[in-house]
Amino acid sequence: MRKACFLLFALFLALNLGCQPGSSREGAQAPTAPSPPQETPHKAPAVPPVALDRAHDETAALMSGLAGASDESRKVEEAASWQAFAKSINGHWDAFSAAILGPMRAWAGEDLGESRLTTKTLFYPFGGPDLVTSFAFWPDAERTVLMGLESVGNLPDFGKEGPEWTDGFFKDFDVILSDFLKRGYFVTEHMNEAYGKGRVDGALPVIGFFLKRTGHSIVSLKRLSVNDKGEWIETPYATIKKLLKRPSGVRIDYVKTGGSAVQSAYYFSCDLADASFKKDSPLFRLFDGLEAVTTFIKSGSYLLHYGDFSNLRNLILARSLYVLEDDTGIPYRYFKRQGWDIQLYGAYAKPVEDFPAIVEQKDLQAAYEDPAGNVKTLPFHFGYRWVSKIDNLLLMKRPPAKTGIS
Repeated sequence: MRKACFLLFALFLALNLGCQPGSSREGAQAPTAPSPPQETPHKAPAVPPVALDRAHDETAALMSGLAGASDESRKVEEAASWQAFAKSINGHWDAFSAAILGPMRAWAGEDLGESRLTTKTLFYPFGGPDLVTSFAFWPDAERTVLMGLESVGNLPDFGKEGPEWTDGFFKDFDVILSDFLKRGYFVTEHMNEAYGKGRVDGALPVIGFFLKRTGHSIVSLKRLSVNDKGEWIETPYATIKKLLKRPSGVRIDYVKTGGSAVQSAYYFSCDLADASFKKDSPLFRLFDGLEAVTTFIKSGSYLLHYGDFSNLRNLILARSLYVLEDDTGIPYRYFKRQGWDIQLYGAYAKPVEDFPAIVEQKDLQAAYEDPAGNVKTLPFHFGYRWVSKIDNLLLMKRPPAKTGIS
């Protein structure tokens, strides 16, 4: 039975992802030469109404400050801690929606129209559990692939935990979420402190929060792991008590509430530095044969400026039809040198003091300041400069003849 399940999963990956995600090097096969990216219009396939994973969908609703329908949910909703959390998070969400999410959606509808028509897979390295931003920009992508250092973790089991634990969970979760909803990115120090208390566990609760708050329902939840042969296997979701070795992942199938078109979100807990993200690793092979990829990078700590992230940088340049990023992503000079079509938005400013001067891009600053340049306004703020509100985005479309991984 297990062998059959694995074969079915392998077939799914071959047909739908064309990949074998992971970074285990045991038993890995050398990747085949990638096929050129294809730019073809698509629509998410329509399917008959699907059954939901009611239990996990109810849990996700509860931890999102939304009322559930079951007796178990109502017991949690009666707690003062849940009511305080719901009130707090509703306020944060409303402010985030008005100041950032709404303008993002409106902007994307105008400026990402061409990308939206062709994007099947949205790749968001360094995004962690930030599903909400990818939803704002590419809501109809068939699959969204998120990657980060945070463990996959577990959804909370309110039925098994006592009132004191539940109270602590909602307080800790509020800290993690309110940071993001205020700044547009997660504050690592605050996040680690909240995670360290052991109640909010990994990226999965945050992903569930964003799913429910953006009007989606969970169809299925699966864990992804690499076996000792370097092959990926899918197993039913179950609570785990030990920290899994990287890389590990989770796949969430979901629908817009009341809809029938199933989409998928993948989150991989992984290290994307060259030492782990090698060309013969299962995680790298995620992109073998994958078509219609758009890459999105924000608040990426300028990691793609450095030599020890060259594998990821080269892969993005080779496999993406479009790249949307702020200045913390791949340096501007790579796109300019390769002849990508580039549209600038917002304004450029030096990196904040948390980062070294070496990541400053004077050529990008010159492009923004060029009187003959075509710089468009950016009607929302997010990222590291949330105080000064000097933000930028660069939208790049690949040159038609540029293919291959260097």
